[in-house]
Amino acid sequence: MLVEKKVKMKSELINDLVATSTVMEEVWRYHPDNKNQKDVVEEYNILVQIQKDIELEISKLDGI
Repeated sequence: MLVEKKVKMKSELINDLVATSTVMEEVWRYHPDNKNQKDVVEEYNILVQIQKDIELEISKLDGI
């Protein structure tokens, strides 16, 4: 039982590490030290437009 618990714990920690790395990569896109830093306002506006486009597509499917 103890071995199974350790394996499960290790798996959860690895998943946490991967999730943390993913968030760090995303945050780095906007970090001031990143010479290729993204403009957060511009990126947000792009996401707003994508959201509107998706909502429009969903509303078109509602009539099906």
